[in-house]
Amino acid sequence: MKKCFIAIIFLIISTISAQQVKTVSSKVVGATVFKDRAMVTRESKVNLASGKQQVIISNLTANLRDETVRVSATGPAVVKILDVKVERRFTTEFHQKNIQALQSKIDSMKRIVQEAKDEISVLYSKKDFIESLKAEALKYANERILLNSSSTKNWGEMLQFVEKNLNNIYGGLREQNQKKDALELEINKIQLAINNAGNSKTQSYKEIIVNLDNEQTGNVILTPSYIVENASWYPVYDARVITESKQMELDYFGMIQQSTGEDWDEINLTLSTAEPLSVKSLPNLDSWYLDVRPLPVKWSNKRNPAVSSNYEIKYDINNGYPAGKGALTGYVIDKSTGERLTGVNVFLEGTIMGSVTDLTGKFFIANVPQSNYNLKVTMIGYVPITTGIRIMEKQIANIIIPMDVQAVSTGEIMVIAQQPGVVAQSSSALRVTTNDDNKINYTNVFAKELSTTFEIPVKNSIPSDNSPHKVTIAKDILPIEFSYTTAPKVVPKVYLKGKAINTNNYPLLEGGINVFVDNDFINKTSLNNVVPTDTIELALGTDDKIKVEKKLINKFVESKGLFGGSKLITYDYEIRISNNRTTEESISVVDQLPIAMNEEIKVNLLKPDKESTQLKNDQKIEWNIRLKPGENKILPFSYSVEFPNNINIYGLE
Repeated sequence: MKKCFIAIIFLIISTISAQQVKTVSSKVVGATVFKDRAMVTRESKVNLASGKQQVIISNLTANLRDETVRVSATGPAVVKILDVKVERRFTTEFHQKNIQALQSKIDSMKRIVQEAKDEISVLYSKKDFIESLKAEALKYANERILLNSSSTKNWGEMLQFVEKNLNNIYGGLREQNQKKDALELEINKIQLAINNAGNSKTQSYKEIIVNLDNEQTGNVILTPSYIVENASWYPVYDARVITESKQMELDYFGMIQQSTGEDWDEINLTLSTAEPLSVKSLPNLDSWYLDVRPLPVKWSNKRNPAVSSNYEIKYDINNGYPAGKGALTGYVIDKSTGERLTGVNVFLEGTIMGSVTDLTGKFFIANVPQSNYNLKVTMIGYVPITTGIRIMEKQIANIIIPMDVQAVSTGEIMVIAQQPGVVAQSSSALRVTTNDDNKINYTNVFAKELSTTFEIPVKNSIPSDNSPHKVTIAKDILPIEFSYTTAPKVVPKVYLKGKAINTNNYPLLEGGINVFVDNDFINKTSLNNVVPTDTIELALGTDDKIKVEKKLINKFVESKGLFGGSKLITYDYEIRISNNRTTEESISVVDQLPIAMNEEIKVNLLKPDKESTQLKNDQKIEWNIRLKPGENKILPFSYSVEFPNNINIYGLE
């Protein structure tokens, strides 16, 4: 029996040895950034023999979503992907490699600092020599002057020689000191990063394990991609209005920030308005019941028919969770020793909800929809566990899960998440092109049914520092129309307004916009979503050359009827507006009538008549006038309010 067991182990080891295993590095070559996450694409080149192979793409960020991993492979012949696995590793080795790289950088910089210090010492020696030469030259020149044997020309050449050399020396000292100070500052920053990194006991990272069948020996390019959290982008704009040419230069930028745990160095960058993984299934309406007694909880088993649980589950009430949702928490321990296990994968089958146990062995999964689930627990070297779990509304399920050590191990590889190799097919796209010489598009724009994608044509570097980094999406020059508007009841100022049409084939997304007029910064405001052919409307500041004033001319109060009568108040205003510009201008003047909220209150417009102005449903009045240079105009505005004597009016004045 013992010989048979040894033979089985030998057969397993022989099978593993027959399959080539290569660990390779990879480089981030592209990233598609969404509103709250990013899809990262890497590339790895490896020389493989023909036959079945296993390639491990290591040192990946621990923040990647296992279920989103996709891998494609190309080679001199057909490369068939058989299986893809994702594993989490806990080690200090990866951490130490980063520290060693930083330390190597510090050593290199220290050598340059020492060279700068050596150069500074040499320059100071030269300086001392030239200054001593200068002193001797002056002494010698004074002696020659007294003896009348020295020419002014020789003396001047000597002083010029000294001055030139001292200027060169002082310039060299400034340059070397600046170089030394900048390097020492950078060294201190890196040393601080090393010190902070040294406080961490373990480093977590992930590996993608690809099993493939290669038809022909040669170089194979593997292209893995995956979704990571902690990445986002948002649009910002600069609008530069040129009043003389009546044009608006619109600069469209994307502000990107990420803290995914990996730097993106010189990558192909794409910005997208899509929301991946935001819709997992179509909404479904359950039956809606009413009763005079509390209703029993209705359970949905459509997600997974839950198996019975072999573990004790305790529930704690937490009213902070939204309706229909609860949570799951607990510990994973070694069954034989009771030791809490770190790095155990805990997830709900059929969903993307999961967690990994921390250094104390604890896991936590929040905002889980009320239902029955199959809970899967896996870790390298331990027997996987599947158990039923019930999540109840506004309650936290607490569970302790003991795991058994595997009796026979076939290596360190264990399936945590599997996805077949899939190459994403590109959607039909509309590329924005134009023959308009005034328009410069820096970006390929693809308009889809539910989203827009901006492909940035130049490579960009976005470090994992959670700081915003600006990239240019597009630069447009749009014709703009100017007009003036004023609401003298609120502010006795006339505002310049600009209107431009979005002539692009893509939308301008909601974001902040800096407004400049003829190189003067005017304000910072926000731009709402502007779809193609829609209007961009901007406030361009006030114009003091157009004056406006609203003045109360008369107020009449009269009573109607002797007993239980009514009161009638008439307001008589004048709106004076004058154009002191040298050009004729169009001006929109707006005011309003009060809106009666009671049928006993009557509001009547007296001036102007309804035919000569626009009276909108919200009782706002608009005059559209044109004023020639130097022209003044008076707009009469009168209305009356009538109401019974026995009621009080609120909001009239």
